[in-house]
Amino acid sequence: MNPSMRPAKLLVLAVSEWLLVLPAAVLLLAAALRLVQPREYEPARSSWVIFEWAVAHISHAGAGLLFIALPGVAAFLGCVALSLVWRRNDLLRQDVVAALGGLRRHFAVLFLGTGTLVAGVILAAVVAHLIAD
Repeated sequence: MNPSMRPAKLLVLAVSEWLLVLPAAVLLLAAALRLVQPREYEPARSSWVIFEWAVAHISHAGAGLLFIALPGVAAFLGCVALSLVWRRNDLLRQDVVAALGGLRRHFAVLFLGTGTLVAGVILAAVVAHLIAD
């Protein structure tokens, strides 16, 4: 295989993987967003429309395909591709080891950042709840 073609093939695989999980992601996002606010406000209104359409038009077999088969294929292909890239690319392994070393050296900053992110998510959820009530 030509080394210059590898990044293009990986990009095609990555885009394909995203396309496989996109329908399930959109429907799950619509299902979650419809519960954020009362039905008459956006984005809950649009989410209800998408959700009701999906319930009316997607059979149990279709739901199995969308939520199990397609993401399963994407996960399998992704794992295979990542394992092949990991075994064949010395530079990638060195970069990952260097990144993990940097995270280990700056663990306190990483811990602080994740705590700040969790606090922000909790605050946003509380504010959204207060606005909705």
